[in-house]
Amino acid sequence: MQEAPNQASGWKSAVYAAIIYVGIALIFTAWGVFFGPSAAQVGSTRPEETIPGHVAELAVFGLILGLGSMIVYSRKGLYLAFLLPTLTVALDIDHLPAYLGYAETIRPAHSFVFIVVALALTAIMIKALYMELAMASAFMAHMAVDTGIFAPFSPVTFWYVQLDPYRLPFAAGALLCAVAAGAALRKSQGIINGGGPMGNA
Repeated sequence: MQEAPNQASGWKSAVYAAIIYVGIALIFTAWGVFFGPSAAQVGSTRPEETIPGHVAELAVFGLILGLGSMIVYSRKGLYLAFLLPTLTVALDIDHLPAYLGYAETIRPAHSFVFIVVALALTAIMIKALYMELAMASAFMAHMAVDTGIFAPFSPVTFWYVQLDPYRLPFAAGALLCAVAAGAALRKSQGIINGGGPMGNA
């Protein structure tokens, strides 16, 4: 009988997923700085005094999703409660050039192209459905908290749309994916253990 993955391997996968997510976000950010059309580039971001509150909103929503995902799996899935808020906040790394005073395209990694690439690479490198679902949940959680405009197909095209009308669907998608992540991990543990009690890793 194959031994179920332990907590150490779960934490390792979570760290790898975070590295993949942030790494691809930085690549999209660099693309927006160096190759984005000048008409789509801006050098400013939200007022500095509003940043702590916005980060707190992102972190709290991500934490709620992470705890929900962990509860669906088991209390031993603490890495899910860590991963979801981390990724939810980390998407804003694509604002870094603007904070440093460089012109860049608006929210270059707030893009469906970004999340598809991140999910594909995660599927290839980690091969764990629950990690892909957690990543999708974090992305949608971030989009649910944000307001304003974004380019849904950046960097293929910098056609901008208002995010506000889609915040509720993004929030619902984030919740569904978080629950599905915990359920997928719980199911995988049961399969690995030959159909015995689930959620014991």
